[in-house]
Amino acid sequence: MEKTAGLAREADVWLGGTLLTVCDGISTGVRKTPPGPIEQVAFRIHRDEDLDWSDAVAANPSHRTILESENSWRYIGFGRIEQVMPVRIDFGILTLEDPTWSTDENLVGAYVAVPIDRLELIPEADADWPEEMK
Repeated sequence: MEKTAGLAREADVWLGGTLLTVCDGISTGVRKTPPGPIEQVAFRIHRDEDLDWSDAVAANPSHRTILESENSWRYIGFGRIEQVMPVRIDFGILTLEDPTWSTDENLVGAYVAVPIDRLELIPEADADWPEEMK
């Protein structure tokens, strides 16, 4: 943790040498997480609207794998789908479960661009899957 404005507010965290701005889901209402290394945390994607997977595939023709900041904790995630049910996407710096599920096995291996309305940092116990960080 580099710094935080507190629970449900903007926080800056380092991941593998990359500074990410996230929504702080690990501080408490009375105590901000202090700067320094943190453990047993996970990242989660929040999106305000569902995603059309054919549009997501068409939006990444160059097969990029990166999280591009739009502003604050909003990103465009460029990555490769590793599995469906749930959809897990490798964004290079980390692999995340997408909130829009699919049963289409043909998506595995496809490169996509997905909007991330809020990248959240949460306690690992609250994650629905084991977090994979690279």
